Amino acid sequence: MAEHGREEASTPWSAWREQTPALREYAYMNSGFSGPSRVAVHRAVRRRLDLELAHGATTRRALDDRHELVERYRETMGRVLGGASPEEIAVTGNTTEGINIIVNGLGLGPGDCVVTTSVEHGSGIVPAYVQRDRNGCELAIVPLEAQDSPDRVAEACVAAMERARGRLGLVILSEIAYSTGQLLPLGAIVREAHRRGGLVLVDGAQTAGHLPIDVRASDVDFYAIPSHKWLCGPEGLGALYVRADLIPRVEPSKVAGRAAASYDLEGSFEAERALITKYELTTTSTALMAGTIEAAEWFLDAGPEAVFERARSLNRYAQGRFERIEGVTVLSPRGDAARTGLFCFAVDGLDAALVNAWLQHEAKVVCRSVAQFNSVRLSLHAFNTRDDIDRAASSVERAIREGIPEDITPAYPPQVVAGGGP
Repeated sequence: MAEHGREEASTPWSAWREQTPALREYAYMNSGFSGPSRVAVHRAVRRRLDLELAHGATTRRALDDRHELVERYRETMGRVLGGASPEEIAVTGNTTEGINIIVNGLGLGPGDCVVTTSVEHGSGIVPAYVQRDRNGCELAIVPLEAQDSPDRVAEACVAAMERARGRLGLVILSEIAYSTGQLLPLGAIVREAHRRGGLVLVDGAQTAGHLPIDVRASDVDFYAIPSHKWLCGPEGLGALYVRADLIPRVEPSKVAGRAAASYDLEGSFEAERALITKYELTTTSTALMAGTIEAAEWFLDAGPEAVFERARSLNRYAQGRFERIEGVTVLSPRGDAARTGLFCFAVDGLDAALVNAWLQHEAKVVCRSVAQFNSVRLSLHAFNTRDDIDRAASSVERAIREGIPEDITPAYPPQVVAGGGP
């Protein structure tokens, strides 16, 4: 393992590791849940908090800084999304909030069909179920397997669109499936949905900070992303892209003053239709914005394509390493067309939640389990190394050989794991 460490010490990713304190102790492979913070992100948050402490939050100096950070946030997240304009970026608390803004704001009802897939996170599929149960939409769930080729995925999605009895209203899907790690063919699905008059909403929880996103090239309609996962920014902030011409069509489901173009206190009110800010409520933490900007700019400077290729190369190594372990089955895609930085495996006869707990207890390997497939998921980011993967594999081999002690318990209550989790 030391040989691998020397091999990778001089790569461009070594600075990322050096600036991330958690990586000194842990083989942290859980950015798909929440990424480890660099010192610079922590400092950016602290600088803004220190400014508020010294000057107060509403002095001219603090308010000017807030205004600048909000504008930078919209511009930076637009760049993460591949050229979206700041006027198309809403500030949200997380990916789930962005998804809900769209699903609840389109006015879907009887006669509309919502299409989603069997590999979605609860944040995507539960809003789809609620639309069906509350508003009478038809719901079509496309069954997908991790080894399905992009062409097979696209064909299955088209077949579901064709079978829809009502008008195709909305397709909800993850560009990268959290549960299988597969990259879905977004562009092809968008084209087919648009041909049938439908719109496409992407759950980008596993993409921002992981791979190049290009909302212009894919022609996607809506795209929701978080700060805290692969971008390795602070928790509690996200962004929603709404294509400019669709902003008037999506009504805000929660409203405050920004949802009004004008109003008085005597009964006069005109709703805001065209501005992306109509989806935003009132106070948002400017300190979290400062940290997210720092995290996102680091990713953009590192090069989204380079980050993605590094993650995929680590996945290839993990596949080779874990396939040599008797009793382990690799569940994530084995072909490069759908390969990402998410690597998933199952251990015969062992509960994945216990394997996950064992890895952190025995080897300080931080990852997660996926209850749907009784699998363990490693999020292999650009800062991870082959040594990290070897550390996890050796710990799994020991669990198979010696068993997992009875005092090892899952890190999360069963109902959280079963519900999907991050």
